[in-house]
Amino acid sequence: MENQKIAQIFQEIGDILELQGDSVFRIRSYHKAAQVISNYPRHLRDIYEKDPKLLDDIPGVGKALMEKIIEILETGDCRKHIMLVKKIKPGLLNILRLRGIGPKKTKLFYDELGIDSVVKLQDAAWRGLLQALPGMGEKSEAAVLAAIEAYGRLTARMPIHEALETAEEIAAYMKKKAKKVEYAGSLRRRRETIGDIDILACGGDEVVEHFCKFPAIEHVEAKGSTKATVVLESGVQVDLRVVEEASFGAALYYFTGSKAHNIAARKIAQKMGLKINEYGVFKGEKSVAGKTEEEIFKKIKLPYIIPEMREDTGEIEFMKKNPDFRPIEMKDIKGELHCHTDWSDSSASLSDVAKTAKKCGYEYLAVTDHSSSLKIAHGLSLSRLEAQMREIDKLNKKLSGIKLLKGIEVDVLRDGSLDTKDDVLAELDIVVASIHTGFTLSSREQTARIIRAFENPHVNIFAHPTGGKVGHRESYDVDIDKVMRAAKKHSIALELNCHPTRLDLDSKNLRAARDLGIKIAFGTDAHNASELDFMKYGVYLGRRGWLERTDVLNTMSWSKLKKVLDG
Repeated sequence: MENQKIAQIFQEIGDILELQGDSVFRIRSYHKAAQVISNYPRHLRDIYEKDPKLLDDIPGVGKALMEKIIEILETGDCRKHIMLVKKIKPGLLNILRLRGIGPKKTKLFYDELGIDSVVKLQDAAWRGLLQALPGMGEKSEAAVLAAIEAYGRLTARMPIHEALETAEEIAAYMKKKAKKVEYAGSLRRRRETIGDIDILACGGDEVVEHFCKFPAIEHVEAKGSTKATVVLESGVQVDLRVVEEASFGAALYYFTGSKAHNIAARKIAQKMGLKINEYGVFKGEKSVAGKTEEEIFKKIKLPYIIPEMREDTGEIEFMKKNPDFRPIEMKDIKGELHCHTDWSDSSASLSDVAKTAKKCGYEYLAVTDHSSSLKIAHGLSLSRLEAQMREIDKLNKKLSGIKLLKGIEVDVLRDGSLDTKDDVLAELDIVVASIHTGFTLSSREQTARIIRAFENPHVNIFAHPTGGKVGHRESYDVDIDKVMRAAKKHSIALELNCHPTRLDLDSKNLRAARDLGIKIAFGTDAHNASELDFMKYGVYLGRRGWLERTDVLNTMSWSKLKKVLDG
């Protein structure tokens, strides 16, 4: 959780500097460091305690930022952050995070109307005060209200990667006193966002007391002999329930949910003269199962249903008909199909990503740096792309056990054309098309734009297909059903973007794509070598979308994948 705290401080420093009109390079360094630290696979405190100098090895973290990390780890805060926060109204940071409202508008609202909070901004918009400001109008005012509404929805829940890190820290802490510990709820079902965290444990009276002494607790809401509720410093609520070992499986099943799935299972049990609750499966007053989840499924004559599928969306009927169904697993993944390097906007070199991919056990990794039109990401000009292709060829001759694929993440322009010429695309192993601009197009325009891009014979994969970002940006307006049908027609794979800030496509759309026979490509969209670890979030989501190994391109060997890509 300290990683998240440091990332938040760096993000806020960057935001405040942006409001103050500071150097774009300094702003970008803080924002990039915040993203890297938020997603970093190791705890910064562990690195610091081993050797503070090793913090300098973190991608995007130079000496100045390393010193601030050490300051936060040692004192709990950062003097620069404190100083900057004192200079602005704290509510301005929340306004800055609204979709489509950058530092210029935030400053305009404050200077002209004294607006220093989202609540005041909403009130001003309702009263029609914003449209009279320079550069604003009725449409702009309506867009502000829409952004505020979206912001409320997006910030109500915690992203899975943050919730998972928190839950795993708590579980590790609880194992010092408890015989068994598991997290449950929507986190165990691998929902993209989490409301609160549920922890189950077995043990004696000391378990609750130990839980309530967890270092990151802000305050204890409630405490009893077998349960407690606390609120962490991050604002997240965590509920603990202590259960008997004989009932642990039943409690885990019950508190994992979903509620709708549990109700459906209880109805099946009732027809068999049984009762299911958090204590077990009962025939009359006698417990006949409950120690493990597997016992419960067996007792009501169902195949085991993985937690990710338990949403009462047809999984019970599906598993009855398909008892041999085997959902995708990490061990099925043979390669990475969307990765960036320091040739565009990543901090990782070609050799860095190759080495890390090999450690992951992959056969191949597609290098897909940005194309030329995405200037902010240092997109590759034709000459730089050709130079990178030559470099990859050279490196492949030296590598063993891993192959780098020559690729590109090519921008789909507003009219649906691609910003890289066909003869260049034809030389690449893989072409990933994506949208980074024009999010405000109408559904008709956006859909037509994407379908036109699919007509290009060189496109293999359409990346982050709906454009949403978890907790930050809703999807653009698009007819995803038409997009899927076009993908099927042109044999284009749709990406499941595994980056925890995207997780796009969602489980509903993954199932729809699967039912249409559309192949799914897992891509981490990694911007440093450590982010290749994000593949696990794609696997989690793929399991929620009922994907099997045969539905996913990344499970193919390179020789088989090449045949698919070549058509």
